Amino acid sequence: MYQYDILKDTWIYAEIKQQVQEEEHSEQVQEYRQMLQAIVQARFPRLESLAKEVGDTLVSPATLRDLIVKVSTAKIEKAVRHYLTEEKKSTSEEIA
Repeated sequence: MYQYDILKDTWIYAEIKQQVQEEEHSEQVQEYRQMLQAIVQARFPRLESLAKEVGDTLVSPATLRDLIVKVSTAKIEKAVRHYLTEEKKSTSEEIA
């Protein structure tokens, strides 16, 4: 048994752990949003505002990661517009 194992059962440990996880989640989401913007700006600059609008509404790292893969592997702008529009619709439906 390690010296600090006894702390794992305390409320303060649980609270700090939750806060750290929330901060890590927020940082990851922000990093993925920036990555999405950078890819769109470099490859499909005409879709930059749509990508920002969609990216700003997404809060799931997994969803952002999947969208990044789709956008970065897309061959044409039309496909990227489709991915972004579909994600925008999906997010709007979840909110409603």
